[in-house]
Amino acid sequence: MITSQRTLTSAIVLVIAASLTVSLSGCFSNPLENFTDGLIEGTVEKVIEGSTGIDVDGDGTGGSLPDSWPAEVPVPDGAVVFSLAVGRSYTASITVGSEDNAKAGYEKFLASGYEMTSEVSLGEDTYAYGLQSDDWIVQYSWGQDSEGIATVNISAGPTGE
Repeated sequence: MITSQRTLTSAIVLVIAASLTVSLSGCFSNPLENFTDGLIEGTVEKVIEGSTGIDVDGDGTGGSLPDSWPAEVPVPDGAVVFSLAVGRSYTASITVGSEDNAKAGYEKFLASGYEMTSEVSLGEDTYAYGLQSDDWIVQYSWGQDSEGIATVNISAGPTGE
């Protein structure tokens, strides 16, 4: 039962990250502009908690990563617009300004000993990479909006779960 909850939790986190990547890449209007006062946080937390029974700590108002964000999972320099911790799985969306800054964040993973396990181009200016260390599996992706502002999405979970 615990394994199926972890699998479901990981799947939910990855779906959220993938959805935010596409939404924030300029293909659609930015959904975060349509929500205020923590509406995203409360909605996402309730959906995940109701589906899994796992306590969720999210920060839908932007500005910070969850306190439990693992130090072994690097983040690019930028402004956190969404973050979520579900058990030991994490996701965050970070506005980094430019594609060069998004690439620099990816390079942080490689410099920290992560190995690239997959690479996907999701269209013009939108990329996704699978990365793995001894302890973490990470999906790192980014896209640019119509003004060229890049947003990075990171989803991370422990390798053994």
